[in-house]
Amino acid sequence: MWGADLDRLRSLTGVKWTQDPPDVIPAWVADMDFETAPVIKAAMQSLIERGDTGYNFHAKNQLIEAWQDWQFDSFGWKPPADECHVVTATLNALSMVLEFMTEPGDGVVVFTPIYHPFRAITVDSGRRDVGVALDGPGYRLDAERFEAALDDTCKLVLFCNPHNPLGRMFDHEELAAFVEVCVRRDLIVISDEIWCDLTHQPGHIPLWHTFPEIRERCITLGATSKSFNLAGMKTALVHIGDPRVRAKFDALPPHFIGGPSSVGAEASLAAWRHGRDWLDKVVAQLTANRDQLMQRVADDLPGVTMHAPEATYLAWLDFTDTAIAADPATPLLERGRLALHGGAKFCPTASANARINFATSPTIIDEIVERIAHTLESA
Repeated sequence: MWGADLDRLRSLTGVKWTQDPPDVIPAWVADMDFETAPVIKAAMQSLIERGDTGYNFHAKNQLIEAWQDWQFDSFGWKPPADECHVVTATLNALSMVLEFMTEPGDGVVVFTPIYHPFRAITVDSGRRDVGVALDGPGYRLDAERFEAALDDTCKLVLFCNPHNPLGRMFDHEELAAFVEVCVRRDLIVISDEIWCDLTHQPGHIPLWHTFPEIRERCITLGATSKSFNLAGMKTALVHIGDPRVRAKFDALPPHFIGGPSSVGAEASLAAWRHGRDWLDKVVAQLTANRDQLMQRVADDLPGVTMHAPEATYLAWLDFTDTAIAADPATPLLERGRLALHGGAKFCPTASANARINFATSPTIIDEIVERIAHTLESA
């Protein structure tokens, strides 16, 4: 069963299964409990067995073409190769654009609750975190609210598409209204699309491809890190539609950007060239897991509500109507021995929420629900 081998999971040395004591079930960080695709393991093992670990750029030099082909086969668009760069990580590219195109004190917009490093990078760089709330139960993007939050210092939007932690796949109407405001208010958009392959329904909308009017102010981030659970391989790509940003990147010294290791490049190349069948099975399992979790929350966790994610393997739980609403993550860890990310990490006003990772086995999902139920009963 996918992700059910607790002995294997407990033997892993990544942060998910080592940060907490052994009696804690971790469901916080965005790692899947599934084993890496065999075709990816074979590619990495072949490199090592050949002893091919010197100055090796063979796989790296194929990554842009592989990403182009994957995006075209999946979503019908092909980011122009001469507008793409291979980078070490998506946050690496995001941070560079932030430094190149904004100044300390400038406003950077995020749609909250949002993946917490977006806010941390903004604040740590001396920029201003401008949060625009997405409200439940539908968490739709409100263009009027977005524009009302803007002032003359706002220069850039960090956009998560699909959205983490809500799992929203923004529809064409929402995105068209969003794009219209961005163009009219002269905003640069960094569209983080690393979750685009993990959708529970068809319909991911690549921003640059779909809206020509935003192409010269849009930067798209891509990676195998979420789709194939390869975050530790430190390999990502960035398509830079904005010619101002592209000029900044192109003017950098050759070694300034950095890039993946040979092993990371081999892993991502194998994923995009040969990983489709494995990914299809993963998505089917994740959808079944999502449905199982939703049903268990509805049946067995009174007072808890769950927004149905349309993408990702992350769910957003609302504990507002429970006795642990003030800070659910703390009692869930202390009494339930369950590690979740507290909602306040994603938005200061979301303290009654928690993010849960359901990329694990159905058995572990049931155990997670039982631990939440025990915590609520003992509150």
